Amino acid sequence: MGDVLDEATAILKCRECPWYKNCVTPLQVSPEDIAQFRLMLQQGNLPEQAKSEMENILEHIASMSQDMILQSCPVFAQRLKESPQLGRQIKEMMQNWGKEE
Repeated sequence: MGDVLDEATAILKCRECPWYKNCVTPLQVSPEDIAQFRLMLQQGNLPEQAKSEMENILEHIASMSQDMILQSCPVFAQRLKESPQLGRQIKEMMQNWGKEE
């Protein structure tokens, strides 16, 4: 009975979730995030050259993260953790994407 309740709870969480049917999205680094980091750098006691290098690194990471780092909804992440088979199926599907059958 617990399994049925757990699944029903997960379905309800999905429907109420702002991620609904968009379980995985690229990580978004907003201009506000970058501005906050710059402010932290300015308040630090780093030499100007180090601050400049850190800003360049931050901008590089922010642009790379759009393509490389994903956020996933909590329900999707939990399902992947609980079901290794689901993870294997998704991995296999992605590895075979576009191959003719």
